[in-house]
Amino acid sequence: MNIGTYFTIIQGHQITDEELYQTEGDIPVYTGSNDIKGYWDKALVEGKDLPCITYPTKGNKDGNVFVQYEIFDANNTAVLIPKKEWRSKINLEWFAIKLKHILQEIQTSKENVSYLNRDLIEPYYFELPDIKVQNEELEPIKRLQEMRLKLISALNRINKILEKSIMYDD
Repeated sequence: MNIGTYFTIIQGHQITDEELYQTEGDIPVYTGSNDIKGYWDKALVEGKDLPCITYPTKGNKDGNVFVQYEIFDANNTAVLIPKKEWRSKINLEWFAIKLKHILQEIQTSKENVSYLNRDLIEPYYFELPDIKVQNEELEPIKRLQEMRLKLISALNRINKILEKSIMYDD
């Protein structure tokens, strides 16, 4: 089935810095890269929609995808909310990994499209295995992601050591 069968898609909107400065609140507004742009009093989703998935709608050539667990609003970001009947049948962390590759494929097949609108995402077909299979597939991927983070951290520490100048005392 297609993504639109499993998810309701909310296309992101543009929030200006001025709008954020003029509105006080405690709801975070995320950028496409999942950084906090600011806070205000509006939310793109409700508690019943969580957890859900977000992805940048502009310039997302890396296929960035994020699972959200708390109320938020978002700037230039689309939201995939699992439909009620599928919520217990989809592991969102598993699907986020699949979606990353789907987004990259869509952008490549559409001649480097820079805006991922609903019309490109919603009809995209993918197979949804049983939740047990999703969980089994996710485990080694999570272990690899943890190892990758450790390697990046170790490389950063090594680079800092190498960047230090060495002084010899004669």
